[in-house]
Amino acid sequence: MVILGISMTHNASACIMINGELKLAIQEERLTGIKNFTGYPKKSIDFCIKFLKKNFIKADIACLTTKYLPALFFKIPLSHFFNIEDYKNFYGKDFYFKRLRGLSTNKYLKKLFKDKRNKFNTYLNFSKYSIKNSDENIVEEAISFLRKHIKSFANKIEIIDHHTCHAYYAYYASKINYKKKYAVVTLDSWGDGRNQTIFIKNKNKELKLVDESKQCDLGRIYKLVTLILSMKPDEHEFKVMGLAPYSKTSYANEIYKKVFKDLLVVRDCKILYKKRPKDLFNFFQIQLNAYRFDNIAGAVQIFIERLVSELFKQIHKKFKVNNFCFSGGLSMNVKMNKVLSELSFVKELHVPPSGGDESLCIGGCYYFEKKRFALTNIYLGQSISDINFNQLKNIFKKKYVIKKNISHSYIAQLLFKGEIVGLARSKEEFGARALGNRSLLANPSIFSSVEKINETIKSRDFWMPFALTILNNKHNFFIDNKKKLDSSFMTIAFNTLKKNYNKIKAGTHPYDKTVRPQILKKTYNPQFFNLIKEFEKISGIPALLNTSLNLHGQPIASTIKDVFNLMNKSSLKYMYINDKYLIIKKNGKKIFKKTS
Repeated sequence: MVILGISMTHNASACIMINGELKLAIQEERLTGIKNFTGYPKKSIDFCIKFLKKNFIKADIACLTTKYLPALFFKIPLSHFFNIEDYKNFYGKDFYFKRLRGLSTNKYLKKLFKDKRNKFNTYLNFSKYSIKNSDENIVEEAISFLRKHIKSFANKIEIIDHHTCHAYYAYYASKINYKKKYAVVTLDSWGDGRNQTIFIKNKNKELKLVDESKQCDLGRIYKLVTLILSMKPDEHEFKVMGLAPYSKTSYANEIYKKVFKDLLVVRDCKILYKKRPKDLFNFFQIQLNAYRFDNIAGAVQIFIERLVSELFKQIHKKFKVNNFCFSGGLSMNVKMNKVLSELSFVKELHVPPSGGDESLCIGGCYYFEKKRFALTNIYLGQSISDINFNQLKNIFKKKYVIKKNISHSYIAQLLFKGEIVGLARSKEEFGARALGNRSLLANPSIFSSVEKINETIKSRDFWMPFALTILNNKHNFFIDNKKKLDSSFMTIAFNTLKKNYNKIKAGTHPYDKTVRPQILKKTYNPQFFNLIKEFEKISGIPALLNTSLNLHGQPIASTIKDVFNLMNKSSLKYMYINDKYLIIKKNGKKIFKKTS
């Protein structure tokens, strides 16, 4: 069976699955350069069609993975051109303030539609959708366009519920024991009329929906607090999570009790309204005005950790389950996942890679397949495997030197001496995490690397931590993972062990000393594993600081031209291509003479 999966929501994407095995998956942002692209993923679908043509096959099913697509966010893709002020006006005085009070927003929406910054091709025909009703469902138009687009490359088109796709992804993408009982929990901001679901596998080996809520506003609350802190909603929530540990516990708890605690409650395995105000954004603007930014971040993090912990506790008691799979936008909060994994009754917690809406396309494929092909890697996008020396010379010209036949041991020496090295090989990673094919690497024992990457390459906020890739057979010397949880894709945070902390400190959160690790098995990425082994030989450290190969606010560098653009616009000196070529900026420091 060949399935073409398509997600049209936030961070749109497409994928191909054949007989339960994922062959490719790509996000539209990598092909358009528009971070978190929202809309019809035409270029991603074209990428999939190219694969089908090359292999002389067609899809049995093309599945669209959300049933309700509101016209507003496709006719006017806000995230593509909105700045912070725009968002504050949208959630405040210009749109939601009026809408919640029954006032007309037509004039504002017409102005948005004519905004000169709104130059993005959304492909679909919106002529029959009135701007007066921004909630109109455009899914039929999406299906009509999809049918013309894919032509003879799919036998039929199906539409699958949003949260069902999240659930099937959480369950089938995870490396679990299918004989055991698992609760599959999905939490997100919104999708097909819900924001929380619980699934349990039935006797027919299908996931059965056993509970749901449309009042679980955790994702929306976290989004609005992100905006209150003047960061971009639906993109910078991870910055709030990274900021939270800097808060003073007593102050964060005070804000939690006064502002957040009574907004929602968990009853009978459902997160429901308690004293939630109608206008959340206006409420937060007033209530949080007197508090400091770090303590606000700490308070909202406490809020979601305690509510979701209570939800898991109630699920455990009601359904007699100790093993959990977790997906949806909130599953991207690795600090919360750490708290959940430490609950005494939780034996297993499986969080698949990049559980936001980008992975809906994969969940849709699993819905039809229901086969046990857990993901062992997520290297599923565009490839640079075929690039050769002459092609590199044509791209990287006067300002660069290109050396070939460079070994892993040579790169390990560079890293050991404190250099930052970009790494691009083979197929890019799908999702939000760099996992060794499009990465920036550094010696994790040299803390000054953090400032160097932030200031000269990534332009990240000073408080943000980096991640760590560590070899599976050595991670217990550095990371507290008593439950032996799988963290192959950087989806759960852990405490570090004091004894060896200084050896990996640059790849951890500098304040609470936690780590978001890729615990790397050799079979998942042999080349990356071997590079870290070479670094271990000279440093005694079986790990590297690992962060994504991108500039701030841009998608991960996908193609070799993206890599060139990154080097041109940053101070990155070294780029290692396909475990063979080393690209060096001429104006940098001298490097070693030996190349082996």
